[in-house]
Parts: sequence; structure tokens; C-alpha cells
Amino acid sequence: MARTVEQPRDILTPDQAAGYLQLDRETVYRYIREGKLMASRLGRSYRIPRSSIETLLWATRTRADIVLRDYSSQQIERFLEADTLDPEAETVVRRFREGDDAK
Repeated sequence: MARTVEQPRDILTPDQAAGYLQLDRETVYRYIREGKLMASRLGRSYRIPRSSIETLLWATRTRADIVLRDYSSQQIERFLEADTLDPEAETVVRRFREGDDAK
């Protein structure tokens, strides 16, 4: 039987966030109350975007000399457009992939 690998979730419950961060669940709730961790309240429960957890980790990093940059969606779109391969590069990539498939 094939093993399935669980994909990382983009939205986590406080319990899942606590497991991911290896923290007590109450610590996650305290971070939410203190505004250190952004969460959405849906009914009586919270949902935490993975990006909020990543931001918390960056904000509490031990290397203050590493700057966290905040890019607009337009800037990200330009980065992705600039990273698009031209037709010649696509041909090279295709040849490499075909070579891998032949093995």
C-alpha cells in the first residue's frame, strides 16, 4: 500500500499551530490575545493562517540583522513575470526532463 504524505495546511487550528510550533496550546491562545499571532475567529473557534505563524517566527528571530521585507502583490507579480523562462530556456528544461524520464 502506498504511503500518503500529508500536505502542509495553509490554515491551522490552535491545536495544529501548537503542534507545528512545538508549543503548549495555551501559549498559542496567549499569542492570539496579545496580537503576536494573527487569527480569524469563526464562531467559537480560531483559524490561523500559516503566513501568520511564519511572520511570528520572523518577528521573534534571534538574528535582528536579517530584515523581513514586505512586498506588495504587484511587486510579487513582477518578480514572477521576470522569472518566466524564455522559449530557448524552456527547450533546455524540456531536454533535461526528457533525459530524466529515459532513466
